[in-house]
Amino acid sequence: MMLRVEQLTLRQERLASGLTAAQIAHAAGTSESNIAAYERGDKNPNPATLERVCHLLRAGATSPIFMNKLMTVPAAAAGVRHGIRHGWSTTDLLRVVRECLSNSRWATTEADVAAFFSAPSTTGDRRWDALLAGVVEDLCLRSGRPAPAWTRGHALGTFWFVSDNRAFDAYALARSPLSLKIRGVMIDPDNLVSV
Repeated sequence: MMLRVEQLTLRQERLASGLTAAQIAHAAGTSESNIAAYERGDKNPNPATLERVCHLLRAGATSPIFMNKLMTVPAAAAGVRHGIRHGWSTTDLLRVVRECLSNSRWATTEADVAAFFSAPSTTGDRRWDALLAGVVEDLCLRSGRPAPAWTRGHALGTFWFVSDNRAFDAYALARSPLSLKIRGVMIDPDNLVSV
């Protein structure tokens, strides 16, 4: 599927795929008004956003991403960004990350994996960007698939202990998954698992 960013091209592709603008917007981690503006030709998406939208269109309406309203990586980044702006606690922000990690098991086809793990927009906080990159890399390595290229880098200059309780810092330092530790993100891996 070749997409050109011209007036109506994205809209025609989306309609042909059987998806709504709201579905694409949620999974791509953007707003429905942005999708409408791209489709009208009023705005041009940046290359990463266009790639996310293209991957989602390739996955199609029957993808579990849409059938189960999954929290994709781009949607999780948008959720964390929203939470940061609205003063959510670390615990609440981690719930978003856990939902994304839990939902990843539904992405099984090549098209679903490409759409689910598309490069997200920034969360607006380097620490959370590093955490997302680290958890995606860790998840991919544990499942035997290569980590997306966008996960490279995202290292913090100092350690970030993802806990409100300093008494657990040593524990987090010892147990943090390597993909997070090398980025300077120290977290108890149990905080990343949904129950």
